[in-house]
Amino acid sequence: MTPISDRLDDPAYLRAVQYRDASNLDARARLHRRYGRGDWMEWVAARLPWRDGLRVLELGCGPGWLWEAAGRRAPGAALDLTLTDLSPGMADQAIGRAGVAGATAGWTVRGQVADAAALPFADQSFDVVVACHMLYHLPDPAAGVAEIARVLAPGGTALVATNGEGTMGELTALEAEVWPDHPADGVSTRFSLQGGEPVLRAAFPQVTLERYDDDLLVTDPADVVAYIASSPPGAGAGPDALERLWAATRAAFAAGGGTMRIGKDAGLFLCRRDGGGARP
Repeated sequence: MTPISDRLDDPAYLRAVQYRDASNLDARARLHRRYGRGDWMEWVAARLPWRDGLRVLELGCGPGWLWEAAGRRAPGAALDLTLTDLSPGMADQAIGRAGVAGATAGWTVRGQVADAAALPFADQSFDVVVACHMLYHLPDPAAGVAEIARVLAPGGTALVATNGEGTMGELTALEAEVWPDHPADGVSTRFSLQGGEPVLRAAFPQVTLERYDDDLLVTDPADVVAYIASSPPGAGAGPDALERLWAATRAAFAAGGGTMRIGKDAGLFLCRRDGGGARP
């Protein structure tokens, strides 16, 4: 059997290890919830064009946190929601969470495992497609963008979120200090706010970027260690490497007078297709 790599663009690793369930993702999200604005999901949900019967597809749905936040907004719209993820565990969690969140509004919720670069849906099947912080995991993000454009109905909207190059660079620097020989995989820059925009503009006539302003002022080194230890090269690190990580993290906090400021650059592209024949 071929061993599974730890690359963040390896589908086998993403499905079986990194995103087998929400634990690794939650370790990273916790840093943002505790020290940042904490309203990312609500911010994205507010940009959905709510109406009854809206056919919505989410790619890389994770555990369904977006739809939990959308349900709290309680707009009353009866969505027709399809959730997909490369991980069966994630898809199952998302279906359950969205089913509860949309029960009062009468959402129809279905989901399945799917590859974002080869979607099992007919052309023009959805009014909205959501892809949050996932296209950079694809070996060829342009293939995912092409699939989004293919399944989006005329007049439809794609919401595509990603990070800017250099976001959370303080953590990248810590990783490089602890694991200087670990090769950079470049996943985070494969589809960034800077490099992703031209790819989207090649597929959509209208592309608008909205930035999400937020930085982190972290007060507990354990939260930084947990974040870094949730993905390569920190994931699965041995005791010696973890001790080096703790030492480097403590030194960073000492240099910051007991805190660590982490800069963020995140945003959402709103992409629209031409409207000929659009649904009302």
